[in-house]
Amino acid sequence: MKKCFLYSSACALLVITAACTKSSPARPTETSAATGGEAVTSATVNGITLTTPQLATPTAGQRFKFADQPLTLTVKNAVSSGSTALTYSFQVASDANFASIVFSKDGVAEGAGQTSVTVDKLAGQKDYFWRARANSGSSAGPLSAARTFNVGPEVVLQNPVLESPANNSTATGAAILVATNIQRTGPAGPITYKFDLADSSSFGNIIYTTTVSEGSSGRTSVTVTSKVKTNSTYFWRVQASDASNGLTTAFSSTFSFKYIAFEIQNATFWDNPGDFKFWEETAKITSVEFYDEYFLVDFDKRDGPDRWPDVGFGSGALEYTLGLCVNIHGEWNCSATVQFWHGRELTASGRPDEIGINWWYDARWGALLGYQPACGELVGVYVGAGNLRDSGNVIAKERSDIVMMPFCGSYHR
Repeated sequence: MKKCFLYSSACALLVITAACTKSSPARPTETSAATGGEAVTSATVNGITLTTPQLATPTAGQRFKFADQPLTLTVKNAVSSGSTALTYSFQVASDANFASIVFSKDGVAEGAGQTSVTVDKLAGQKDYFWRARANSGSSAGPLSAARTFNVGPEVVLQNPVLESPANNSTATGAAILVATNIQRTGPAGPITYKFDLADSSSFGNIIYTTTVSEGSSGRTSVTVTSKVKTNSTYFWRVQASDASNGLTTAFSSTFSFKYIAFEIQNATFWDNPGDFKFWEETAKITSVEFYDEYFLVDFDKRDGPDRWPDVGFGSGALEYTLGLCVNIHGEWNCSATVQFWHGRELTASGRPDEIGINWWYDARWGALLGYQPACGELVGVYVGAGNLRDSGNVIAKERSDIVMMPFCGSYHR
């Protein structure tokens, strides 16, 4: 039994009524009519009349991100005057004349109302053309008009690499997680990083998670604000995303660390006034920047009308002393060592890689003697008013906060 066309315009075009039983002409005939903004073409071959399938998606000129692949081509089914089940052929080309076909698929079984095919991954940053046709057995219907679509440039993101706290290490003070900024190729958009902290390697109980924009200096870091317990072990991981290109990396490897809280009352201060840990905190560290030859530490009472008072030192005067805390075998050891007079250049801190030999060079510094912090190691940076070395000489018993941060990193309040 002959099938009646579903589209009234197509029925009118093909005049499939009683005339459906007419024999086919010696050569195929093709006509077209506007249907839904698309040209519907019919052809009669071997007594079977077929219309072109209507292209549904991608829509004309549609643009895709490279990550949207694999793409799916979908057509509204063609209409046939025969009883044989239809199949479909799809073509994608890089030119309008289809001289360079980059994907083709024949024999796609007809779906219910619509028929689709998944396209192999296409090269990025290119325009493409696609078309389709219906087939009744060995009889091929007319090709549809072509449509264009665009695939955007390929962007590849490498997985994040964890930096600090190192795997199986100890973190003390503020729990700061630091990841190396990811490597990428192609025109990537803004990158964000998702940090997860859990109390087990399964991450079944995530106690802290946050997403932050990519940091400067090749690193991105967060300070854990959830309450972490001292002498407890934690696990952390990072995932990067480029929302503009629809890309998200896999999670990084997982690192674990043991957390030991920093408490100034439990720290040991070497070659400094014995009551230093009880001094009032009246200043804030505003910035710390590490460079190869020196590191710059600034604070809000270094200059200005309310700066710390000068104290006598030899034939001159000193304003403050720069100090550092490090964790040695699970215990915090601190000393303010480098003396600054008012206006002295901040570069006088010395080379970061020579702390062990230039700061803590004899027995006065006890456990600190010769200790050299490693880049990425958690340290505490602070300053104290007056001359804190040896017996000390102070007027105001005041100190700054102790900023916990990775050695060789950067800090800005």
